[in-house]
Amino acid sequence: MDRGAQISRPHARAWIVATLWGALFLAALCVDRPVAQWVHDHPPFDKHAHLVAVVKSPGNYFFTIGIAVVLGVFHSRGIRAAILPLIAGALGGLLYGLIKWIVGRHRPVIEIAPFKFQPFFNGFVGLFKDPGLSFPSGHTCLSFATATSLTILLPRWKYLWYPLALIVAAERVLENAHYVSDVVAGAALGTLCALVSAAVLRDGNRAS
Repeated sequence: MDRGAQISRPHARAWIVATLWGALFLAALCVDRPVAQWVHDHPPFDKHAHLVAVVKSPGNYFFTIGIAVVLGVFHSRGIRAAILPLIAGALGGLLYGLIKWIVGRHRPVIEIAPFKFQPFFNGFVGLFKDPGLSFPSGHTCLSFATATSLTILLPRWKYLWYPLALIVAAERVLENAHYVSDVVAGAALGTLCALVSAAVLRDGNRAS
């Protein structure tokens, strides 16, 4: 087989995935307002605060740390396996916080105004203190970063990790903490952070 064709296939797949994700994001923008309004009018989690905390826990970095500890103990690669979700989650946390501040979109629970943006909201202080900003979803970003890391490390169970991350994304919308496009963007960002982290670690291992 031609070497050029072998090299181009991953790039072609990447472009296809990026195009599909972009189309999904545009579709999400179209339903942001009606979905947020429906959740506002029919709040599903009013009396289930404990359930909400459990469901969204995979989007918490402490959950990622726990996963890393388990990987470090039981995975064949040991500490090298544990490093991937930690780096992917940290990178995702850094980027989603920065993007939230730059975009300045408020949560629908504050105001249902999906196309109202206040870039660099609250000045420099807003970069370190989240004043109810929503885009992208941090819990979704971290849950997908962890799910992608686990898929790379434990591919046999890949059909388990992403459904768990999707449940986190759905919860964030149903809690009216995020618009649909927030969680779509968060999922894309978390997945990308894990893939980039895996590539960097792989190249680093080859160089060492």
